[in-house]
Amino acid sequence: MTAPEIDLLHASDFFQIRNFKCNCVTCSRSGREYNNSFCVCFVRSGFFEYRIRDKRFETHIGRALISKPGFEHTTYHIENQPDICTVFDFTPAFYEILKDSYRKDTGWFFNNPDVKSVLINTPAEVEYYHRLIFNSLLHNKADALLIDEMVIQLLDRILRCMGNAAPPSPLSQSLKNYHLSTIEKATAYILNHFGENIRLSELAEHCCVSLFHFSRIFKSILGQSPYQYLTSIRLTHARMLLETTHLPVKQIAGESGFKSLEQFSTNYRHFFDVTPTLFRKRMMLNP
Repeated sequence: MTAPEIDLLHASDFFQIRNFKCNCVTCSRSGREYNNSFCVCFVRSGFFEYRIRDKRFETHIGRALISKPGFEHTTYHIENQPDICTVFDFTPAFYEILKDSYRKDTGWFFNNPDVKSVLINTPAEVEYYHRLIFNSLLHNKADALLIDEMVIQLLDRILRCMGNAAPPSPLSQSLKNYHLSTIEKATAYILNHFGENIRLSELAEHCCVSLFHFSRIFKSILGQSPYQYLTSIRLTHARMLLETTHLPVKQIAGESGFKSLEQFSTNYRHFFDVTPTLFRKRMMLNP
């Protein structure tokens, strides 16, 4: 088994972000490994199976693996699909703060010694913050304080998802072997071009998949249509701009990919149960 590449992208006083690249080229199993910290893992490319005793967690695009410290595990890889991951590791002191802050919603996870890890489907808003953080570090576009704030926002959304999320359903062997790369390309394209007028044929062509099959594959793996995913990314970006800038609401609508202020307001109200204007007013009253 070839040793992986592990690059430290960022180090804070309460977390680290690492870029993990598996170099396996054949199906393989790792030796027993020990998990030392509370961590969150996103797969950007490929697939791996995480095993803890008799439990198996199939981890790939559209899912996040959340693990507590203090247990052994093994990792299995699918042939010709070495995984590339973003791993967030948190300090023991911060982990204790986290358990106390989220004990109401996630006590079933933090307080149960028999639950070591959990796998969740990641909503588009979670993936948006993950990629925003990763790309900011990759291109050195954000200072340490902003990265810290974005990591807190990402973690908050993940932990809130854990409270009421159903366990992910296993994918068919065909989807895992042949179509995960399709969705990796599609989501990356959407995240890089959400402000543009993206067409379904454009996405399918970018992913080298027939138009007829593309939507079916996308929904089978991510549980929603390409348009639903795109809209969620646009709305999450808009909310981030409403929280962090003084840009006019109309300008935010345009920069987020909406054709009109009316379309933006309708979608925002439906998604967040509040209009963008009222949301900003509340932010100003409760900074």
